[in-house]
Amino acid sequence: MTKSALTEPLAKSTGGRALEGPISTKPLLSKRARVTTTIVSAIVLLVVVAVLVGLGYLMYTSYDRAGDAVPGTVRLRDMSFIVLAVETMVVMILLLIITVLLAVIIVMAYDRVIPILEQINRAVGEAADTVQNVRGTTAFIGEKVVNPVIEVSSYASGVRRVLKGILDLWPGRK
Repeated sequence: MTKSALTEPLAKSTGGRALEGPISTKPLLSKRARVTTTIVSAIVLLVVVAVLVGLGYLMYTSYDRAGDAVPGTVRLRDMSFIVLAVETMVVMILLLIITVLLAVIIVMAYDRVIPILEQINRAVGEAADTVQNVRGTTAFIGEKVVNPVIEVSSYASGVRRVLKGILDLWPGRK
């Protein structure tokens, strides 16, 4: 039997999907989208850093413009409070983004894994049906073919032994 003759019933019963490859091998983002995302991310990062440096400079020199004689440590203390507040907001926003991305990844994995599991389940069901058919065929062959052949063979062996015993009684034979 050829491979296609063996796999054809399985492919027909599962709609041809049991023996196919993965559901999708297409990447999530194209190469152009990845490059664009990288460039935009780098530009956003540079803008944020430039804004933070500018704000830090403005905060540090704001005491000089107000005409107050404030020590440098007080300036740094006030700036560190502001930086910590901004940093906390940025961390919270990043945690929110990570949570949303995690939810998106879970949904995408669910959408890709469930069809694969269903495909495997169908293939396993077909394999179980095939094994059951093989067991039934084996029982049928054993009952209808092998047992009669064994009976005929045993009768033939008995007849041969009887004939050999009769021939051994024949005079002049030894």
